[in-house]
This record gives sequence, structure tokens and C-alpha cells, in this order.
Amino acid sequence: MEAIFADIKTPYVNEATLKRVMSSRVKDNIFQGIFTKPGEAVTEKYSEDVNAAEIQVIRVKPNSVNAREIGADVNGAWFNSADAQTATTEAYGIKILTTIDYNIDVPTNEQDMINVDVAEAELANLSGKVNKNVNALTFAAQLTKNFNDVNAGTIADNKVTITDDNYLAAIIDAGAKLDDGNEAQGIDAYPDDERAVFLRPSAKSALLKKGQIIIGGSDKAQEILRRGAFDSDTDPSVATTGYIGEVDGMPCYVASKPVWALAEKYMGLTAGALDKVEMLVVSGVGTGRALAFNAAIKMIDCPAGQGRRIQPKYRMGAECWDGLSVVPVVSSGFTAPEGVITVKAPGSRA
Repeated sequence: MEAIFADIKTPYVNEATLKRVMSSRVKDNIFQGIFTKPGEAVTEKYSEDVNAAEIQVIRVKPNSVNAREIGADVNGAWFNSADAQTATTEAYGIKILTTIDYNIDVPTNEQDMINVDVAEAELANLSGKVNKNVNALTFAAQLTKNFNDVNAGTIADNKVTITDDNYLAAIIDAGAKLDDGNEAQGIDAYPDDERAVFLRPSAKSALLKKGQIIIGGSDKAQEILRRGAFDSDTDPSVATTGYIGEVDGMPCYVASKPVWALAEKYMGLTAGALDKVEMLVVSGVGTGRALAFNAAIKMIDCPAGQGRRIQPKYRMGAECWDGLSVVPVVSSGFTAPEGVITVKAPGSRA
């Protein structure tokens, strides 16, 4: 909070300043907390459309043409009337699947001034709720696309089964499947710098016991700086929630049990249906997710007593358009759900 209030020189501000500061503070808080970044397993985009049913993101369409020889008269060579082959983009609508409409009550202080620090703890709670939902939606979208394509025979079953409790070998094998790319989508191999591994806490424990992952302190900070993900002033403990190191050049993140459980609900599955999905190894090429952020945070009199009520609202969605960009790492005996799965948001206030 100190950096935000550097120009204000006081923790007490009037209502107009409070709304402006809280808008910025909530947005920064949310997007630092999410444990994946653009270019690492997802494509994220702010949207401030408060009434739209979809959040628009831009994706690069696959380009399946081969390289040209200099002077060739095929594949749109430079030396004829056709255009050179270039990548193209498209606007992709991600449906709004859930909404978090969260109340933060702040007591009134003298001269109708408000102490913003009082809301800091509630902002942390809000950040946790948004993290859990948007990441669970992403997992649900990825697994739904993968399972549906496998069940429909569109793609071969590309999961990796853990044998002899060798989690490291399973991650490497899953990465090798991403190396195969997706020929139908014009992808020779999924880019190395857009891959990530999401583990259950139990999988993290199995890796750490065998010393198979980089963790902690200086190693963690140096790894972040080497990858160029953040500048030298960024506090790794704040900006990389869930990050525990790398395996085979892929950043590894831990997703808590509630995230996996909520993903099951979004997929309409019974509790525990995904228990044997130990990890996901994914590429950002195939997945997009977004949050719609309302910058004009609503503020009303607090119904519960003297004070003001701040109401930040977040609408979120996730989509996966490439089933081969997702490689589930599963325990022995795992069976994918049958039939067509549809991602939905139970109990949403959207």
C-alpha cells in the first residue's frame, strides 16, 4: 500500500480518491495473485466491458504453410502477385461463466474520511476467491476440451500415466507430447516458453522428497530473473503464488485441493472424479482466459452500520481450443468421464 499512497502522504483519503485507489489496488492485487502469467499456460486480457456476455481476446491463428525457397512461385512467394504467407489473428469470445460480487465494508472515520488500510485484509480474501475461481475455470476448460476430443476420436488419448511413483519421468514424458505439436493446427511443436506444469500438493510432495524440483529462497528468485518473467524489484513471494521451481525447463505451480474440486463442479462431475489427475502439463497456445474488471467500483452507504461499502465485481471465463495442448498426468486406473462435458458455473450470480 505504501507505493500507492506515496503521493497522498496519508492513509486517510476522501471518497473520490478512495474509489480511484481501490480500483487500482484491487486490479493489481488480483493479477499479482494469479499464479500463471501471459505466456505461461494462459493468455489473459483485461476487459472493462461491464455488460457484455463475452470477454474478447485476440488469438493467433495457426499457419500450416511450409517455408518458401527464395524466388519460388508457390506459397505466396514475394516474386509473384500473391501475398507472402503471414500469421493472422482473430477475436475470440470467451463466455462469462461466473461472477464474484464482493462486499468490503469500511468504517467511517472523523470528518467523513476513510482509512483504506482497513480494507487490506478483505482485499486479500477477494484475491483468493478470484484466484480459485479463474484457475478452476481454466482447468475445467482444458480438461473438458481434452476429454471431449478423446471421446469423439478427434485426437488420440494423450495422457501420461505415472508408473512406479516416478513423477519426474511423467512430467518429462508429458513435455515430449507437447514437442510433437499438433499438425492439424499447423503447430510443429508447442513453444517451450509457453508451457507450465500444475501439480496437486501430493504431487509436489512426491517431487520434493526425491529432490526433483528447484525450490526456495535465492534459487527461486534467480530462476525468475533468469527467465525474465519479472524485473529485479519484484518480490518473488508476492508475484509468483504457487511457483515452486522448474522441471525440464517448465515452470511448476501448485494448485490447491479446492481449485481441483471447483473445476469438477464447473465440469458437472461428481466430487472426486478428477482425484487421479495428478498434474496438468499445458501450453498457452491452446488456452485463453480473461477477467472483466469494472474500474468504476460501486460505493454505497454500509447497510450494516456507519461506514461505506465498496463493491468490486469480477466476471471471468476460460476457453480451450486445442485438446493436444493439454496433457493430463494421471495415476494408474484413471478413467476419463464418458459423454460430452459442458463447462458451466453452478450458483453463478452472472
